[in-house]
Amino acid sequence: MRNFTKYILLTSCIISVSFSLNEARAEGTEISGNVSIGSDYVYRGISQTGENATIQGGFDVASENGLYAGVWASNVSFDGSIEIDLYAGYGGSLSEGLDYDIGILRYEYPDDAQGGAAESSFNEVYGSLSYSNVTLGFAYSPDFFAESDQATYVYIDYELPLNNDFGLSFHYGNQSIDDNGAFGTPDYSDYSIGLSKSISDIDVSLTWFDTDLSSTECFGGGDDCDSRLVFALGKSL
Repeated sequence: MRNFTKYILLTSCIISVSFSLNEARAEGTEISGNVSIGSDYVYRGISQTGENATIQGGFDVASENGLYAGVWASNVSFDGSIEIDLYAGYGGSLSEGLDYDIGILRYEYPDDAQGGAAESSFNEVYGSLSYSNVTLGFAYSPDFFAESDQATYVYIDYELPLNNDFGLSFHYGNQSIDDNGAFGTPDYSDYSIGLSKSISDIDVSLTWFDTDLSSTECFGGGDDCDSRLVFALGKSL
């Protein structure tokens, strides 16, 4: 019952944010939002909802000079069932077609570290370079999830536009963690292939995710690191 109540609270927050966006425009500042539902929440190849459905949403404030900040939230299957991400950064262009993005991100789990457990909440700095349809990026945390010490994530994404407004995306990433025992897995790679299309302002996607972790390497034995197909519907506000 406690988790269900928090799920309803998260839904209510997302809905109230979406209604407020149309009332909060200022000259030189753009405010946008997003909301989505999906069959799973996958983060770097690993299910965060125990292979259950998710509702997610957030909003961003961006200025004309490239500065931005935002908040995003999702249900999860641990630490009170809610994840709240707070971030701020700066983006722009180095030359025609070559874009960059740098920032800092806080992953907050309000009910973590209960009963003496390791703290799940952590900070990351991130950066990326994009040229044409290719993005190279990294993220670094001085003390990663579950107090697992320093961690680095590097990735490459490729977006391929298709006919009839379809899109095909490819992703490969590698997560390295200093204290693998505290985190629960060895260093690993994740990959995904996604097909997307916008239909009447609704973003529809079907994405296949996988990692190179075996079941025994996945937090002592489990299915959260296995391959999966995720169906999602999203809308920009």
